Amino acid sequence: MTVKIEHERSPIVLTLIGAFWPGSDSSGPNLSFRGMAEALGGEFKFRQVSRDRPFGAAGPLVEKGKWINRGSLEARYCPPTLLGAEGLAKILRNEAYDVLVLNGFYDQDFTIPTLIMRKIGHVPRVPTILSPRGEFAAGAMSLKSGRKSGWRALARRTGLLADLWLHGTSEAEIEDIRRAFPWARGYLVAPNVRELIDPAPREPQTDGVKRLAFVGRISRVKNLDYALKVLTEVKGRVAFDIYGPVEDAGYWAHCQKIIASTPPNVTVAYKGEIANAAVPGALATADLLFLPTKGENFGHAIFEALSCGVPVLIANTTPWRGLAALSAGWDLPLTDPAEFSGLIDQFVAMGADQHTALREGARRLAKQSILDGDAAGKARTMLRSVLTIQRNGAAA
Repeated sequence: MTVKIEHERSPIVLTLIGAFWPGSDSSGPNLSFRGMAEALGGEFKFRQVSRDRPFGAAGPLVEKGKWINRGSLEARYCPPTLLGAEGLAKILRNEAYDVLVLNGFYDQDFTIPTLIMRKIGHVPRVPTILSPRGEFAAGAMSLKSGRKSGWRALARRTGLLADLWLHGTSEAEIEDIRRAFPWARGYLVAPNVRELIDPAPREPQTDGVKRLAFVGRISRVKNLDYALKVLTEVKGRVAFDIYGPVEDAGYWAHCQKIIASTPPNVTVAYKGEIANAAVPGALATADLLFLPTKGENFGHAIFEALSCGVPVLIANTTPWRGLAALSAGWDLPLTDPAEFSGLIDQFVAMGADQHTALREGARRLAKQSILDGDAAGKARTMLRSVLTIQRNGAAA
């Protein structure tokens, strides 16, 4: 089944993504797609289909079965079922769109059902871009590796990705994607479209305690248990605030056991899920973001911290590298937890001038990443290129 592209109107980009507002404020990709829609709304029309509830929620937070104006784009919401998002096939067959964007190779609500329906001809085979969103990084691949390798093998044997473009937000992520899937139609690089955040007024502390923050989903890939184990070896006085939704209850129970064993000089507080709009306020009390994630294709929480002038201590598993030389923080290998704990003690012992230099370096790096990235321009090129290839192929 094919769809004729109507070039007399703005091309329609239909994105399928599990988490989008309302109730999904902690999801980084929703910010990226809203940013792209705001930046390119004069050239494309953006529509987005998502779950009608956050992951783990008991019931819907928004009405299903209708398009809702979200400012820069239209959104439609579907209840999750065991066989994928309810009504997905009808949307893909009946709605007009010129480019389809999938998010997450292992997504069971949208990506997997869509790939299967495309393969058997139940939905149109318009130009389709798949964004794995960091799922092919080494750290992410190590989690539930048996199940993931089985799905990859099936996708390869059946040619589910043979006519798809795979999207990475950096050249490093594209290398990961190529290793996992060297047989895709093509590979596209376009950074996430994010704007610099205006930091909230800083709230200086006078009690001598350095405040560390963790912002992210409570899941194994974010590596909260590693951070907590590191803190059990820290000698200085620190407070560790954890922000994010509990995605894995069993993993959170494991983390709580570690929290119970932290020494008296370390206090840990779970603050719950935080809305995107509340991030600057939460970071206004933080001296350092501590996020030893196992892998990120971008690292939205890292960008937000830097943007707010908060230096970061992270693993060397993200695109944010060489931070010490930029006076914006540190990126260390996960192989040596003692290096993390030792560096935190060094950070606690630093003077006011050193902390000021780190805050200035963090903000400077965030600004430079916006200037150097040209994210909107690269997103435009990505969308235009797949449309051009499709048009030329149809003409041939």
